[in-house]
Amino acid sequence: MSGMGSILAGAWRIAFLTAGAPVIGSVLLLSVKQLTGACWQGFDRAARFAPGLVVGGALLGLGQIATDAPFHLKPWVSWWGVGVRAMLAGAGLAYAGARLRDGAGTTFAAVALAVFAALVTPVASDWMLGQVPGHPVSAIGMMLSVEAIGGAAALLLATGRGTLPDRRDLARLMIAAMLGLGYLAFMDFLIIWFGNLPSRVGFYVDRGTPAMVALVWAALLAGLAAPIALLSLVEGERGRRAAGVAVLLGLLLFNAGWVAGGLLTLLLAALLTALLGAAAAMLLRQETAHG
Repeated sequence: MSGMGSILAGAWRIAFLTAGAPVIGSVLLLSVKQLTGACWQGFDRAARFAPGLVVGGALLGLGQIATDAPFHLKPWVSWWGVGVRAMLAGAGLAYAGARLRDGAGTTFAAVALAVFAALVTPVASDWMLGQVPGHPVSAIGMMLSVEAIGGAAALLLATGRGTLPDRRDLARLMIAAMLGLGYLAFMDFLIIWFGNLPSRVGFYVDRGTPAMVALVWAALLAGLAAPIALLSLVEGERGRRAAGVAVLLGLLLFNAGWVAGGLLTLLLAALLTALLGAAAAMLLRQETAHG
């Protein structure tokens, strides 16, 4: 892939993961809410954007064009293969979100969670590792899951939605999800790097430059240290809103470090993520105005 094509593909992958995380997480938490009887409010608004995952998945597939892959993986990681699988996954999430928002029962919620658990690893491999086909990460499905749950909780906190008891609970859930994401990413690094696995260590060699190391530290500070400090030191809604914003920024930085691609890729990804967020906010305002 050409240099500019690689930058565009990497930027879209980062933006897709960052903007899609709260949407996916909202569908998952709607399922959990239905199963447990939790009183969480606000996730239905983000879940309604799940159909956008279909379009985003198609663009993710196009980003696979000319991606270098081992011969035996070429059919699986082809642009049409990744695109079709991503569109089907997005359509499934959109269907589940729509049914849950319309009041689907506990049986449907349980089946939706079971199907997600069964399919999340190949989906996450496409979405989070499509730029490096052939690099396996056994916990990649769990990484996408905790990123989605943390992103959904962070968006709800950042936008001030939900009741006060819900927001307190979800602040704790958000921190737990971010701790989980940090643990899973670090353990993959620890096993590969200190195990000196020649076939896999290149993934982290490429991310061992000073700029990438600084990006990892920035993601750790923004996505974990800052929200913990804000929730501990800043009382009330100010702390929870700021913590939610910090986690969303941390997810952007984490995805940028995971996907890699350089400063231009990160800046373009941040712009795309901001545009997607602004478009979603505009749609919600229009719905409210005409509601």
